[in-house]
Amino acid sequence: MQVRVGAFACDEAGRLLLCKRADVMLWDIPGGTIELDETPAQGLHREVLSETGLLLVAERLIGIYSGPDFAWTYPNGDQAQLINLFFFARIAGGELQPSSPENISVDFFSLDALPPLLPRAARMLNDALKNRLEAYFD
Repeated sequence: MQVRVGAFACDEAGRLLLCKRADVMLWDIPGGTIELDETPAQGLHREVLSETGLLLVAERLIGIYSGPDFAWTYPNGDQAQLINLFFFARIAGGELQPSSPENISVDFFSLDALPPLLPRAARMLNDALKNRLEAYFD
């Protein structure tokens, strides 16, 4: 089991921050696995900073996601069941870095022209775009 955090974060022009993963060559929301003794907000801050160079502040929970769509097999064969905590987040600083060891590209996209997405990211982004006040869970 892995508890992960992810962010729905837009720039001042309303474009969404996404990362192109080096392992599957699809675009994903920025984020990653929470470490021991770390809160979700701390994990989000650390993971997104290391992946994108940007400082994010979690503002509101969009949803909690798991189940068959969130089973994952890593390129080395390791398998995990992911539990994703997905947050609306505000960009509070930093400078966009073009890549990291996990991502070959980091960029902003118009919400009406998104690149090919990891299926689980598409599901979570669909909920974010509904902009409900209550968090999704099942």
